[in-house]
Amino acid sequence: MFDGFETRKVEIGAHRLHVLTGGAGPPLLLLHGYPQTHVAWHAVAPRLAERFALVVPDLPGYGDSEGPAPDPANELYSKRAMAAVLLGLMDRLGHADFLLAGHDRGARVAYRLAFDHPARVRKLASLDTVPTIEVWESLDWQGAIGAFHWPLLGQPAALTETLIGAEPACYFGHLLDSWAGAPDALDPEARARYLAAFAKPSVIAASCADYRAGAGVDVEHDLADRAAGRRLACPLLLLRGARYQPDPLREIWLRWADEVTETVFDCGHFIAEEEPAGCAAALIDFFTD
Repeated sequence: MFDGFETRKVEIGAHRLHVLTGGAGPPLLLLHGYPQTHVAWHAVAPRLAERFALVVPDLPGYGDSEGPAPDPANELYSKRAMAAVLLGLMDRLGHADFLLAGHDRGARVAYRLAFDHPARVRKLASLDTVPTIEVWESLDWQGAIGAFHWPLLGQPAALTETLIGAEPACYFGHLLDSWAGAPDALDPEARARYLAAFAKPSVIAASCADYRAGAGVDVEHDLADRAAGRRLACPLLLLRGARYQPDPLREIWLRWADEVTETVFDCGHFIAEEEPAGCAAALIDFFTD
């Protein structure tokens, strides 16, 4: 995976990020989701590297990226804080502004980065994700069954760390199986690398802090943007896996952005892995338009 890419460790404050770089062209930052690592982009990166200079990190605290222990207020793993760390990464690599794509948790970091630093993001692609406050406000009992991990991971430390840490392969294997469009949708090597990463107590703790922030401070940031009437300044592309997200997302995002397009794939949640050719083509068309 990622043949020809350079792997490096980059220290940004209290973080030591695991980062892959490769390709040539305009800079494109790719942010993975949960429960994954940078490996989520393995099938699209070779295609994108023909057109873009890719920066593919593990999110702060995820995978092989090392971060500080979570704080009681979950500020360190808020999307605002994580976005600031990744902006520092792009500064260190010399990218004054850049293209940005994120999936799942990475998409939440991505839209927060675009809101907080609008001059830095040329265009934004969001895979299978809507703003955090929109998720909470739309949850009914049926939605809560499907999104059970949101309230579970939002519980105080260290309840979820203890429960998940007892059988991480069972818990994360269930998420991968139930969110994919088919049981064999994920590459076996990628799946094995995800399970290995999330067997580490530090990664479990960071990811729980990420979700706790999503039940607290991240909501406060979204509400502040809404109250102030802030909108995304850059064009937004939505990619949606219809087997995971059957309902259109564009109408929701039009409450937050003016220029929104949506492309739908017949797959589950892991679009970049289940439909890599179509995903890469949609991103290339959008980012080179």
